[in-house]
Amino acid sequence: TTGAPLAPGTTQGPGTSAQSGPSGAGPGTATGAGPTSPGTTGGPAAAAPAGCASAGAPLSLGQIGSFGGVFGPITANARTALAVWAKYMNSKGGLACHPVNVWAVDDGADPSRGSALIGQLVSEHQIQALVATVSLALPGMMGAVEKSKLPLVGGDMVSPQWHSHPQLFPQGGGLEAIINGAVRQAVESKHLKHGLLYCVESSICTMVAQLLPERAKAQGAEVVYSSPVSLTQTDFTAQCQNAKNAGVDAFGMAIDGSGIARVARSCAALGYYPLFVTSAAIVSSAQAKDPGIRRNTLSTATGNAPWFLTDTPGGTEFATVYARYAPGVEPDGPSMVAWSAAKLFEAAIARLGDGARSTPITTATIFTGLGKIKNDTLGGLAPPITFSPGQKAAPVTDCVFFELLTDKGWTANRGSTPVCTKGSS
Repeated sequence: TTGAPLAPGTTQGPGTSAQSGPSGAGPGTATGAGPTSPGTTGGPAAAAPAGCASAGAPLSLGQIGSFGGVFGPITANARTALAVWAKYMNSKGGLACHPVNVWAVDDGADPSRGSALIGQLVSEHQIQALVATVSLALPGMMGAVEKSKLPLVGGDMVSPQWHSHPQLFPQGGGLEAIINGAVRQAVESKHLKHGLLYCVESSICTMVAQLLPERAKAQGAEVVYSSPVSLTQTDFTAQCQNAKNAGVDAFGMAIDGSGIARVARSCAALGYYPLFVTSAAIVSSAQAKDPGIRRNTLSTATGNAPWFLTDTPGGTEFATVYARYAPGVEPDGPSMVAWSAAKLFEAAIARLGDGARSTPITTATIFTGLGKIKNDTLGGLAPPITFSPGQKAAPVTDCVFFELLTDKGWTANRGSTPVCTKGSS
């Protein structure tokens, strides 16, 4: 089923069924053939594009993510989006004449399982890069990443490693930029007393709790209430009452989208309707339809452009291709994360010039292409991205995009224009 999470430890490649991975998971079940099957690539290129004498050596890419468990409903579309991109590339004859294969694996948010799966991708599928990584287990998998010597091209960008490790290449604003942007949008709407609920299941949630007070203060806001919660928690009445008593009018959510919906119900029972503040990347398209979340209004910031806009060449291409190859699948924030990561990879290959058409694309040449990225916005999907040859770490960007979810649906009053929290917007 398109968008459905894989069982932990399974892989999904160009075939139509999932195979068991090293985690010991049982045999996967067939997901169905067709252009929108997660992890599929649509097969080899139909014809060589202009400038290609013949199809080049296949290009094998890996994608690792926390596609199962509680985070599955959020991340599943990131897997679909990368498969859609590969299908699109192959319909045009491949990427720089090379047919694209994508192998998607589910780490189940378990760093040990994820590390083993990275090894499997390298040994069994000879991947040249990891693209569109959306894994909460990434910090614990860095040993396997280093051993692989592969570039990680784009992903969720929330782990510190995205801006501190030479193998990682983010495609937009990271966690700190998203926090800064989310606070700024709330402050601009005169919401100055902030609160936060943060999950105990992920170190990323704890990091948000540590960063928020200083970031809020710098922008004229104040954090007056904060509390850890569990992603499996069903009732948040106590937290809503405490936040209401503290005068919170902008309630930060470092939890998943289904948790936000449960918070909305608990707060509504108290007649309390604060503005919710978070990243759109943690809210699926289905969760965004929740009437409670919409009644409160959800203010979000993302590292890449709003997925629902077509005001840039990149946004138009995304909408057109997604509608063609994933009909009936509603894109969301994670879709844009994965698509933008794929476009960054595509841009890196383009920087290799015509030589990439006639020779195999290797991990080394991918690093070379990434090092040539200069002020690239990926067609309006990202703030300007610049990398350097042999860089020790990707530079930090302070620019993000704003979205707002109301009872009318998603809107973006600044369109696909990035907002920079340490400079002009």
